[in-house]
Amino acid sequence: MIRFKVVRVSTLVYILIITVLLAAVLFLSWRLLSGNPVSFGQAYQNSENEDKPWMESDDIHPAYRFMLAAGFPAVAAEDKSAGGMLSLLWNLAIKRNIQNPKTFIAYTMPYLEYAPELPDNDMNEVVEAASGTPGRGNADRPASPIEISSADSNEESMQEVSDEIKIQIKHIQVDESPIEMKGEGPKILIYHSHTREAYRQNPEDPYAEASAEAFRTDDMNYSVVRIGTALAKALSDRGIAVLHDKTNHEAGNYNASYAKSLETLKKRMAEYDSLNMFIDIHRNAYDKRSRKKSDDDVVIINGERVARVMVVIGTGEGIMGGFSEKPNWKENAKLAIKLTNKLNELYPGLARDVYYKTGRYNQHVSTNAILIEVGSTLTTLEEAERACIYLAEAISQIVE
Repeated sequence: MIRFKVVRVSTLVYILIITVLLAAVLFLSWRLLSGNPVSFGQAYQNSENEDKPWMESDDIHPAYRFMLAAGFPAVAAEDKSAGGMLSLLWNLAIKRNIQNPKTFIAYTMPYLEYAPELPDNDMNEVVEAASGTPGRGNADRPASPIEISSADSNEESMQEVSDEIKIQIKHIQVDESPIEMKGEGPKILIYHSHTREAYRQNPEDPYAEASAEAFRTDDMNYSVVRIGTALAKALSDRGIAVLHDKTNHEAGNYNASYAKSLETLKKRMAEYDSLNMFIDIHRNAYDKRSRKKSDDDVVIINGERVARVMVVIGTGEGIMGGFSEKPNWKENAKLAIKLTNKLNELYPGLARDVYYKTGRYNQHVSTNAILIEVGSTLTTLEEAERACIYLAEAISQIVE
């Protein structure tokens, strides 16, 4: 007589679960030990995030977003991308390369996850507003080769300067004598680390915004590149030889934009020894929670609305030790203060106070290197273009 052994359904389910778990452990172990490099989550874009809810901001690490959502249900309701614990563990377990020491450090310091690889720079789109044979300028330049630091990719996360630096700023003495622009050839280099920055839409002449990115466009006719062109022309009209570089430094990896623009600076400095001044043209951005209005960012000159400007100086303090090669920020600050004072002397209120941050912004290449925010997300392209006429006038009066 044959006896049949009865197996309970619960036992079968138990065996099945154990089998699946063992298979998962084996698969995960193989994936981890294989060192298969897989990027963590979506590509990180360190943009202004002016149009995103704060919990959807790209600069919030998924692990932190999950913890916030777990502790505050209201936050979880707002954040639709936080995911659950299984999703988080899946990303942490599978999408890692344990053969890279950075993997283990990134568990406790997640922002290190976003230190990018530095791609090759694209030098194809370059034009000159004015040029000549190379000569020798008098701008103070580093004697050693300029190095690219991984900290350059985190410029946007830099904070305001320390109290110690603020005290030093108050004691900066500005020499009122004109800045000498020696040599034959272009004297000023205008470039754009954030090439795709755009302005408030003009209903009469709208531009196509980049996908899912407000106030950014791939059409350089509507970005800060057009502002650089306007400034270059205005300076050339005043007899100042200018080189305007239109290289798209955001292409491929926004985080590496400053590293890529540094490559452009190195290339141009090698080509033109006559370059004395370096101007990185940007547009300012406000968070959507800002109470500022468009009228706050313009002044009326000759009956027209003109976008206000602001010079930004980086001290190179950085974070976690800062940059290995720091700028001579006090010398750059003298240029910034001199230009700001001249703008407000000619057209009161056109320039905001010089803004100091702990970033470097490639200002270590010279003692005449500045970043200028022309207009903002509250102003139109046309208002920013008008500012270039007066900006060129002020620059022409502080150089010789």
